[in-house]
Amino acid sequence: MFDVLIEKIKKLFQSRLLPIVLIYVLLCFTLINRIFTLQIVEGEAHQKEAQEKTTKERELKGTRGNILDMNGKKLAYNELSYSVTYEDTGELTKNEDKNSMIYNLVKIIESNGGVLESDFFIQLDKDGNFSFKKEGSSELSFKRDVYSLSSIDKLSEEQREASAKEVFEFMRYGTKTNKMYEISDEYSLEDALKIMVIRFNIAMNKYSRYLPITIATDVNENVVAAIRESEEELPGVAILEQTKRVYDDSEYFAHILGYTGLITQEKLQEYKENGKDNYTATDQVGISGVENLYEDYLHGNNGSETVIVNDQTRVLEILDRVEPEAGNDVYLTIDADLQKACYQLLEKRLASILLNALKNNDKLTIYDVYYALINNSVIDITTLNNDDSTDLEKQVYKKFESQQRVVFKNLKKELAINNTTPKKSLSEDMQEYIDYIYDMLKTQKILLTSNISENDTTLTAYKNGTISFSQFLKYALSNNFIDLTKLNVGDEYYSTEELYAKLLDRIIDTLTDDSSFNKIIYRDLVYSYKLSGKEICLLLFDQSVLEYDKKEITGLKSGTLSPASFIQTKIKNLEITPAQLALEPCSGSVVVTDTKTGEVRALVSYPSYDNNMFANRVDSGYFNKISNDLSSPLFNRALQARTAPGSTYKMITSVAGLEEGAVGSSETILDKYQFNKISNGPKDHTKHSHGKVDVPNALEVSCNYFFYEVGYRLGTESSGNYNSNLGLKRIKKYAEMFGLGTTSGIELPEYDPKISDWDSVRSAIGQGTNSFTPAQIARYVTTIANRGTCFNLTIFNRVQDLNKKVIEQNKSTIFNNVEISDTTWNLIQEGMYKVVNGEDSSIKKLFDGMDIEIAGKTGTAQENKEKPNHALFVSYAPYDDPEIAVTVVIPNGYTSSNAAELARDVYKYYYKQDGYKDMLDSEVKLPELSGGISD
Repeated sequence: MFDVLIEKIKKLFQSRLLPIVLIYVLLCFTLINRIFTLQIVEGEAHQKEAQEKTTKERELKGTRGNILDMNGKKLAYNELSYSVTYEDTGELTKNEDKNSMIYNLVKIIESNGGVLESDFFIQLDKDGNFSFKKEGSSELSFKRDVYSLSSIDKLSEEQREASAKEVFEFMRYGTKTNKMYEISDEYSLEDALKIMVIRFNIAMNKYSRYLPITIATDVNENVVAAIRESEEELPGVAILEQTKRVYDDSEYFAHILGYTGLITQEKLQEYKENGKDNYTATDQVGISGVENLYEDYLHGNNGSETVIVNDQTRVLEILDRVEPEAGNDVYLTIDADLQKACYQLLEKRLASILLNALKNNDKLTIYDVYYALINNSVIDITTLNNDDSTDLEKQVYKKFESQQRVVFKNLKKELAINNTTPKKSLSEDMQEYIDYIYDMLKTQKILLTSNISENDTTLTAYKNGTISFSQFLKYALSNNFIDLTKLNVGDEYYSTEELYAKLLDRIIDTLTDDSSFNKIIYRDLVYSYKLSGKEICLLLFDQSVLEYDKKEITGLKSGTLSPASFIQTKIKNLEITPAQLALEPCSGSVVVTDTKTGEVRALVSYPSYDNNMFANRVDSGYFNKISNDLSSPLFNRALQARTAPGSTYKMITSVAGLEEGAVGSSETILDKYQFNKISNGPKDHTKHSHGKVDVPNALEVSCNYFFYEVGYRLGTESSGNYNSNLGLKRIKKYAEMFGLGTTSGIELPEYDPKISDWDSVRSAIGQGTNSFTPAQIARYVTTIANRGTCFNLTIFNRVQDLNKKVIEQNKSTIFNNVEISDTTWNLIQEGMYKVVNGEDSSIKKLFDGMDIEIAGKTGTAQENKEKPNHALFVSYAPYDDPEIAVTVVIPNGYTSSNAAELARDVYKYYYKQDGYKDMLDSEVKLPELSGGISD
């Protein structure tokens, strides 16, 4: 047996297959050894290394809390959306490659209807001019980051003074020692800026360098699909599921709620420095309003998860997960239905006042309306000569071109270098053109007015109109008051005449494309009847301002429907709104308070805006449109529009007079119409005497003479001499008791009030320098209604978490308790009752048929004789046991009865009086007291 084995071994060694077998065995041994080493000996280390290469940290967004009204109605909430993010993964090392990739990304987003996040310090206008969005410390902080310095103090003088264009070029091209972004000239200025924004933001993502930045938010499905199809060419780009903020009925609540937006690097840095570590560069934060005010409550905490992905970025395993936390819900004191109704009623009242002014030709004509549609860009004059413009649009544009040629011809004549015609000798139109050019040169810093002394005789002569504009410009050129760099003259020498010619060319070139200047030309066309009302009305259809209506269009074209009637019908139906016209009045505010708590039930400012457009960047041009709207929809009139209170201030004067003993509780004063105890004494608002009146009667008929006398007596010293400052001091004492010396307490930003410091006689009727916001006036009347408790007004109710647990509950705070005699309270409340219900009441008719008794006070304030008076009405109800106070302020609202009629409608709605539902749906009607009252 052994011999046989030996024999086989001999044959094996003699076989030619032996080398192959040996090689095979050796290879198998080597492979087995390597597998053993990798999996057993070094397995743990290689597993860790593999995980590091394929492990990603993913951010999980915490949901933002909701904002709700007092009844739990959602005013702000969240919906699923997609954002485009970018993380510098290091795969692209060359600037050229990074710029190319970002450029392609931008084009994919924009070509599919997406909008880039464009919050950047440098902006570019349509003419290719750069400017900083913010100045001062913000600009310096930006330059500090651009030049990679540790503090603002490290900036050199050259860096501090660098223009926006110089900073842009530094970032674009860099220097020999600092390459920056090296964005080549193959990219346009606009595209280079877009690339720069993204490059800068990723570089400045200092607190979360390994987390992405947001490129675009709330993108549509087309953008999502396009990016996912191109993900191999877009390293570091990802689609992130987020939530977008939604505001229902946004225009009614925009000034209260504000809006959210992508956190800025500046804000992120501020949060980090303040110890708020739950924010990243892709977070949405409150920018304004309640969203900003209660950011700490509303903002949830982000979570995270660590995952292993394959080379197709598919998740293979979740290694760790920290759950995100939702933000808390904020409840307001606002009654959403009441807020909405007040806004609609206010808009209808404004339309009513406009229609009445048109009817009576009172400071308003139909031609003012025609021009207003152009002036406020309801009709867009910049699109009249596009390729797709209608025949009518092109026809109108030809009229403009013809008029523009005439204007420029006349301008060149008046601006000729040797023209010496004094400005005041020119026509009004030409003077306006000249003044526009002067302001334009100053705004563009071509004319360096800061270098000209205020006492400069030539400047004074020009402003007085005693020299020509060309004489002034020659003087400015010869004295280096013109920035020649703006004229592109270079280093060559030019005579004054040559420089003047270049300046004139610059003026004409700028005016040619200046839409504001062109609107003045269109105005001339309207008022000279060269541009007809029919053409204006038909343009509204051509530009889709109004829905197509064949019958109306035919009627306008044939002449069977007059343009004036057409326009008035559209205003009556609110198809053309007061906000669109931006005529006077076009704005107003209504404040409704709970008299027992100081809680605000409605805080209305008209006109308003769509905060969805700000929060979600639906339309990149929306901000510019709203910012240039002549009705100023961004302005919160309830908290930031100060006005003289007019006769609504007379309760303060009554309290001061009674408490200081200047007038007796039953004393009467004879109205002598004109108050002659001071020089140039003021007159009563009526042309007849009210006879003898006491405090309640004086309030009822709003007798100015009575309160002039009280103001005079308050300023009378024991010696019998009149001292206005003494009277002002005494009135101020009581105004401050009622909260008029400070802001109202509402948590949102509010302008400071102004208690009059001039002329106690005129201040006694609410004139002088008295100036208060509607909210401040509302607190004052709320204090009267509850007989002395001056609350800090509030819009904040409570904060709840997802489990409905109350995190914070607001408790009404009292600013002051007004301690005056019951007699005084009785007299002023009786007077306010008589204002609405008395036999001599001028507005009693408005409140006939109401089931509740209302007390109030009318007020009219004149600030400009060329404009309509301001209209005010303050009130509370029910009279015997007040529940709410309603304050109405309508700037340029003509008469106080207009404000009173609006307040009446608010009470009708609140107390569900007969016909309250129809008020909101019916067409606009003329004021019931068409003659109005003035007090």
